[in-house]
Amino acid sequence: MVGSGGDKYRSFLADKEGHETQWRHGGPPQYDLVNKLFEQERTKVMSEAGSVARFGLVWKFSVWGEGSLEEVVQNAVKSWEMEFSHKTRLGDFKTIDPQKFKLLVNGKKGISAEETLKIGSYNALLKNSNLGKELQLYRAEEESFESSHEAFASAFPRGFAWEVISVFSGPPVIVFKFRHWGHFEGTFKGHSPTGEAVELFGLGVLKVDENLKVEEVEVYYDPADLIGGLFKGESLSSDAQTSQVSGPSQGSCPFSM
Repeated sequence: MVGSGGDKYRSFLADKEGHETQWRHGGPPQYDLVNKLFEQERTKVMSEAGSVARFGLVWKFSVWGEGSLEEVVQNAVKSWEMEFSHKTRLGDFKTIDPQKFKLLVNGKKGISAEETLKIGSYNALLKNSNLGKELQLYRAEEESFESSHEAFASAFPRGFAWEVISVFSGPPVIVFKFRHWGHFEGTFKGHSPTGEAVELFGLGVLKVDENLKVEEVEVYYDPADLIGGLFKGESLSSDAQTSQVSGPSQGSCPFSM
């Protein structure tokens, strides 16, 4: 589904005058569903805004403050993921340096911007993972960009939300902890939904230039937290699989987000 191009968490959805972005689905994506999930279930951080009594203490909660390093990093990663998921040519990207960009997962060999764009972010994150044989039911090397995004959009019809938990250092090397979650409410690779939350935590490292364009991304996480939860459902017959096709993605992703 595409929208007007405006989103409070993602930049570069609207073109500047005289430039026309090539969008994968004909126009900028709409993130209403995953934004709603994010806002309802994101981790709260202590702040002076708002409070709640718990365990005999008064805890103060809010979201990341406007203009804070945490908010800047969170929105930058969401924008980065949006471009890889929805733009079809690197010349339209605003968040990365296409010539220098590398994506490294769990210490494995880096993937170039061209390859990441070709295979899709889901496959890029799972291609070089350390999954054991028992969890290799999802084989990234056998999936296309389209098949991978369809599979995860089906599994998470409300989207796969992403947030920053904490930031340990600022530019040019940004180190942060993240949380990624969704609700397994649709079929995945022939397995029925469980309705359970699928959640994973990880560590990210962004190396950026003086214009905050990403030159390198390192991601460390346990892929079993993702794939294991999606194969818990009962195996469906081929007829049942065909009858339970999900609607279009609303901006779900491996990071976003």
